[in-house]
Amino acid sequence: MYRMMPFRRRNRGEAFWPQTWQDFFSWPESFWEGFPGFGGFGTFNVDVKETNDGYHVLADLPGVAKENIQLSLDGGYLTIAVRADEIRSENNENYLCRERRQMSSQRSFYVGDVDPADVKARFENGVLDIKVPRGAQGPDRRQIPIN
Repeated sequence: MYRMMPFRRRNRGEAFWPQTWQDFFSWPESFWEGFPGFGGFGTFNVDVKETNDGYHVLADLPGVAKENIQLSLDGGYLTIAVRADEIRSENNENYLCRERRQMSSQRSFYVGDVDPADVKARFENGVLDIKVPRGAQGPDRRQIPIN
């Protein structure tokens, strides 16, 4: 007869942790929901595939302008840095609303001794496509242009 009740039975812990507290403690992750393609705490999705020639990296960056992406190679680490700013204004007869949000995030991957001049990057339709060949050691640090 217990299982046939038409409502869900609460466990004892739920009385002490109502939904309000759960929402309060999850605010850092919910902040990034406004930036499409970014997961919790401002990370973005990246696929790294090792090939016979080197590495193929695909980063999903929807809504981010090419000018807000920085790609660098330092000490064998390939770093993708992103900064996104959003300003939204709403002006009505009875109110004025302005919201600003800023987000910055970076991901680094070890690719070994690579000459930065041989790294090719292209940004198209919100996807950053990077090809990193295996190779001899190049200069320590260099910015990589994105086409």
